[in-house]
Amino acid sequence: MLDSEGRILDINPSGERMGGYTREELTNANFTNFILSSDMVKAQQVLEAVFVEKRPERMNFSFRSKAGAIVIVDATMVPILQNNAVIGLLGISRDVTEQNQAVQILDAQNQVLEMIAKSTPLEETLDNLLRMAEYQMNAKCSIHCYVPESNMLFNLAAPSLPKEYLKEIDGITAGEQGGSCGASASRKEIVIVEDIEHSEMWGMYRDIALKHRLRASWSLPLISRQGEVLGTFAMYYEEKRLPTEKELEFSRKTCYLARLAIEQNRSSATIYQMAYHDSLTSLPNRRFFQEKLRESIQEAQENGLRLSILYLDLDRFKMVNDSLGHSEGDVLLLEIARRLGGLLGPDKFVARHGGDEFVVLMEDGQVPETELAAQQILDIFAQPFAVGGYEIFITPSIGISIYPEHGTDPAALLQNADTAMYAAKEAGKDTYAVYNPQSKMHDGGRILLENDLRKSLERGELQLFYQPQVSLFPNRRIGAEALLRWHRGHTEWVSPMDFIPIAEETGLILPIGEWVIRTACQQGKRWIDAGYEPFVMAVNLSPRQFRQPGLVDLIRSILSESGYPPEYLELEITEGMTLDVESASDKMRQLRALGVQISIDDFGTGYSSLNYLKKLPISRLKVDRSFVRDIETDLGDRDIVKAIIDMAHNLKITVIAEGVENKEQLAFLEANGCDEIQGYLFGRPVPAEEFERGMKLSDMEKSEE
Repeated sequence: MLDSEGRILDINPSGERMGGYTREELTNANFTNFILSSDMVKAQQVLEAVFVEKRPERMNFSFRSKAGAIVIVDATMVPILQNNAVIGLLGISRDVTEQNQAVQILDAQNQVLEMIAKSTPLEETLDNLLRMAEYQMNAKCSIHCYVPESNMLFNLAAPSLPKEYLKEIDGITAGEQGGSCGASASRKEIVIVEDIEHSEMWGMYRDIALKHRLRASWSLPLISRQGEVLGTFAMYYEEKRLPTEKELEFSRKTCYLARLAIEQNRSSATIYQMAYHDSLTSLPNRRFFQEKLRESIQEAQENGLRLSILYLDLDRFKMVNDSLGHSEGDVLLLEIARRLGGLLGPDKFVARHGGDEFVVLMEDGQVPETELAAQQILDIFAQPFAVGGYEIFITPSIGISIYPEHGTDPAALLQNADTAMYAAKEAGKDTYAVYNPQSKMHDGGRILLENDLRKSLERGELQLFYQPQVSLFPNRRIGAEALLRWHRGHTEWVSPMDFIPIAEETGLILPIGEWVIRTACQQGKRWIDAGYEPFVMAVNLSPRQFRQPGLVDLIRSILSESGYPPEYLELEITEGMTLDVESASDKMRQLRALGVQISIDDFGTGYSSLNYLKKLPISRLKVDRSFVRDIETDLGDRDIVKAIIDMAHNLKITVIAEGVENKEQLAFLEANGCDEIQGYLFGRPVPAEEFERGMKLSDMEKSEE
């Protein structure tokens, strides 16, 4: 929190950890004192814009931590208004150092690929590659070429190694006495020497290495696709050490680029493909798309034309990677790329922008069709994707920006399409949204909502409502579902549709979810102690909760502390959490071992095959409300519900239908043997006190009978 002069008024513990400075050290210090000089002008412009225009602004800036490391943050500055005057700023920052470094590495690698594609002289390309490697790994690097006729290694590039050292080792014989590089070329494998001084393979070259303070070295062979040794890539350090996994991975990527450079005359077409196309899908990559967009904008400016961008982000793709693994995730991305290519054809420019994001460029004559194209894209996701023996249903959220209305340069158009995409996600996903300039103000509101949500627990603003669950055979209350509600500032009720996705995205769902389970168990125990007949307390688990390593121990601890009987606690999970059947069933069996019941929520809307159910230790299956809603009129929904009930009963699983609101729906479910019911027909979600009054009335009716 900053005052109107830019002085720091307060900072939370996360901010202290991010920079290493304590709250006391930062209080009353000027915010701009910590920003690197290279970012100072930009930061001052943003701060001035917030004060003058009274609206949130977003920026990236760098500062040096107390320990001396450079930290890069993505920050949003929100004005604090009093009588329509800005009296201070709320700054919300996220540490993006690692992501930015990853982007820098990717951009540097793409730069090298571009040099290769343009037939830049080999020495210049390798020199550029090694300087990038030295910067990222804080090492001194070299590349040698291998001449099989003489079985020797000769220097190709080494921008930082001493010239005297390079002269001494030029012409090393490939073999066990040829140092790290000689042994690596001979063995065709990585050779790691932690301590040159005591390594036998460095016997002939030890003195010259130690003379130049080279204490450790590891070398990787450059192997052609035909299995030939082309040369070696080596790293040197001035202290004894071993490589980290991250360094080894980066070294392998560097070797790959070096090999491409050396083979450029033999494979120029392949190199061009790598420089401008995605290696997995073969679609144009981010670099290619941005160049194409820049050219299209220039042409549009000259000729008064229009352009549109569709920015696609896959919903719940992380769940596929987490459940099935990255290899199956890659298969899914490949299938999606094929469908997009088949739908849009060669006249629309489709690219993979990175990760699970795709972009489409439509030019002047196609712009009126933009929303139609977006809907067509949504339609092709309606059919499942066959991946690793599973049928995967996945949807995209699509954001649209149009030139020149929504920006006149590539960065603005892409940023605004990305903003529109997030609006589509907030609208429920599996839809598209056109960029709205007013959304920047909405972004500021979302940030404040997130900030208030972080404080909701300590302020006591969260509350559990309870909705009854009723058995049909015989007709009696058998349970309740605990549903989370947020009374923001004790004045405004916020819809779970608005705050649950934020909680899941930010990780707040873990402390909030723990509070929900503990509160539900404590309330259930109070009712038992008050003399009410025990009943099932159903609590929803989010995907992030279900994946947390300590879930079983957490549930065990809550049951022990609250004294709630475990057989009356039911944890509801969705189908998507069971994609990895083995992992999910193992965790579910551990929970069942505690005595806890497990149910599948929203059944019929997710990924699962019905066959998986027999492998999962579940006690109840909840038919999703979307099938119950139109059950009186929609024959398809009636058939689906019948099939779910029959299948579940064959597997000895109890079926409960949610969203039952009228007697016609109830009559159909009763006639088809549905075991249990939940919905407005039997009771709305209400606070604990009101729910208890309903229990008292029910007990009175029983006594009268």
